[in-house]
Amino acid sequence: MDWKDKRVAVIGLARSGLAAARKLKEIGAEPFLSDIRSKEELKDIMPIISDFEYEVGEHSEKILQNELIIVSPGVPLNIPILEKAREKEIPIWSELEFGFQLAKDAPSKIIAITGSNGKSTTTSLIYHILKESGKNALIAGNIGLPFTSFPIEKGEYEYIVLEVSSFQLDAIEQFRPDIAVLLNITPDHLNRYHTLDAYRSSKLRVFENQTENDFAILNFDDECKQLNKAGLAKKIFYSVKEKVNGNVCFQDDKIWIKSGDITSHLYSNELPIRGLHNISNAVASSLVCVLCGLKPGQIIAALKNYKGLEHRLEWVAEIEKRIFINDSKATNCVSVESALTSFDKPINLIMGGSNKDEDFSPLIPLIQKNIRNLIVLGETKTQIVKMFKKFVNTIEVSDLQEAVQTAYKISKPGEYILLSPGCASYDMYDNFEERGKHFKQLVNTIIK
Repeated sequence: MDWKDKRVAVIGLARSGLAAARKLKEIGAEPFLSDIRSKEELKDIMPIISDFEYEVGEHSEKILQNELIIVSPGVPLNIPILEKAREKEIPIWSELEFGFQLAKDAPSKIIAITGSNGKSTTTSLIYHILKESGKNALIAGNIGLPFTSFPIEKGEYEYIVLEVSSFQLDAIEQFRPDIAVLLNITPDHLNRYHTLDAYRSSKLRVFENQTENDFAILNFDDECKQLNKAGLAKKIFYSVKEKVNGNVCFQDDKIWIKSGDITSHLYSNELPIRGLHNISNAVASSLVCVLCGLKPGQIIAALKNYKGLEHRLEWVAEIEKRIFINDSKATNCVSVESALTSFDKPINLIMGGSNKDEDFSPLIPLIQKNIRNLIVLGETKTQIVKMFKKFVNTIEVSDLQEAVQTAYKISKPGEYILLSPGCASYDMYDNFEERGKHFKQLVNTIIK
């Protein structure tokens, strides 16, 4: 595509929108930026966007004067200006699609990971293994920096590893990964999709443009095992419960990895990240890396020295024999469930945040079994208290500072203090990273 002087509207000026705007300008296009938020709300980025033509506080019909619209993931696709754009047959792309259009003619292999849970860990694991094995790899997408933040059009990367969200997949046209991984599908973002079927359909779009030369990796332990007809790609299943794959499996408390005539294994306690869910993530990651031509020994060596992600079951500190864990990235019930099954001592759980129409009832058995105190905050506070107060000592607090102080006071030596909210962060924070960093600051305040 010839981008020179092409008029492109960018709607939504968060990280991916700003990255797309910069890339458009770099390749000679004429971006027009639009955000519904006010100048005051956007004061931190106003100096950045002053070099562009822009509007704030509205999405006006100036958008319709463009040949293409790139929409940020957080912008609903049913807003009036986008409905008008469809009537005028103006293409609407996500930043993910824009990035693919730039990179599709380069020799880089694209690996896309999606799912309700485990995306960030699996994406970073695959990237870590590739880098440790000497490959020139890039990690981007819904983790770290946006896809278009990098010179992806120049073909200098062997592998581009992308964490891909359903919101990004909603506005693709030709996006086609060489290897697509679907980890699981559990209820999430139902405030946007309203039904699980709609959410599932969004996730499945990761496969829709793949050909018989591509690979689709699916979790046999999830409902993904029913998706063997999704797309044209070669289907490869993995499991931590059954032997469904001859190259990578989990048996006898070991991850077995085979490539050619070589077979090696890794004991589960040699994996630095905890829990069966992380063993599953490691199996999926290993399978991807076998497809990339890596040897079992290379994969196992990299798995052993993987440090894990910030904000995902991250050890923060031990104070008077109380262990603080930051799991701010746990924004749904399944993530909280994974956290609660990862520890063998009583937990003081800090939970709550903004409302995504989540059903918390599946957590009742684990709350009864593993939680000594439940400290609740945020927009979902009333809902969570009503759900769990019969089963556990429940304490309502006004903010995260009070939550940390309360948990520290009522916990006992040898117990965990776990931030695993089960909710998004937008009632109090811009994102889960900001929430997690604040949690760590509050813990460090106790240390001081």
